[in-house]
Amino acid sequence: MASRKKIVTVTGATGFVGRALVQRLMSEPDVAIRCLVRPGSDVSALRRLDGEVSLVYGDITQPETLNEAFEGAWGVVNLAGHREFWSRSRKDFYTLNEGGAKNVFRASLASGVSKVVQVSTPLAFGVPDRIPFDENTPPGGHPSDYARSKYLGDAAGWRMYEEEGLPLTIVYLAAVIGAGDDKSTMEVRRAVDRKLPALVGADTTYTYVYVGDAAEAITRALLKADAVGRRYLIGDQRATTREYFKLIGEIANVPIPSWNIPETCLLPVARGMEWLSRRTGVRPAIPLDVIKTTAAGSLLFDSSRAVEELGMSYTPLKAALEEAVAEIRAT
Repeated sequence: MASRKKIVTVTGATGFVGRALVQRLMSEPDVAIRCLVRPGSDVSALRRLDGEVSLVYGDITQPETLNEAFEGAWGVVNLAGHREFWSRSRKDFYTLNEGGAKNVFRASLASGVSKVVQVSTPLAFGVPDRIPFDENTPPGGHPSDYARSKYLGDAAGWRMYEEEGLPLTIVYLAAVIGAGDDKSTMEVRRAVDRKLPALVGADTTYTYVYVGDAAEAITRALLKADAVGRRYLIGDQRATTREYFKLIGEIANVPIPSWNIPETCLLPVARGMEWLSRRTGVRPAIPLDVIKTTAAGSLLFDSSRAVEELGMSYTPLKAALEEAVAEIRAT
């Protein structure tokens, strides 16, 4: 008789990385995928998948709705959260990224799961005193609500790991690039549509990771037997903001502005936009937290642990951007 498959519950499965992760997990013959989705979510992409994927409705901010999704699960991957640099209410970041994460961890403990992978961001380390930083570097100050709320959610998980035995692994994904991203954070569409008036933080360096590599890293952390209690920084494709948009311009054959606006000049403008956007509910063209994050400077990290322990290798940034630009041009 064939052995029973391990059920892996995925939160945030309808999102950019979530969809890629579900597709990756489908290639694991001993894994059955259970997706926790909010009522009213667009689940059409998940329903089109030809594999063993079940949907359970619930909301990580409402712990009483989580029992069905977590019952009998072997593993949990928490991708749900507010992946943005702006919200009309700042509380949204903490409700989802901190409070929601705590609810997922508590439900995991109550269900007795064997593995929990929390998907986070290197921004959760804030601005450390030591750059490049690694998984053991103490965090610094956080320039955005997104970064701080993710840090607080992660910290709650580590407390439960130390005090209650939560079988936790955290994966910190660099800026994720590829087809399927419906967020405006990475500005690929605006550059392709020639709506980028100028550069901000042109010489600031960021680290990027292809969405397929992100899904691979999460899967390897989930299935690795001795990954509990470990942190993994994921991504090694570095580029300055100028280099990043130059690549997009070359791929899409569109002009990219060379003029760089200093963050000090933009901060008062961004504050004014923030004030107006909180009243209209329309995302500002220049979110204040983006400017504050850019002003904090290059956030570089050492990703060697993931290479050594998870066997990670990475897709070139150009290939990831080519995929993203091709999708934009096709729509």
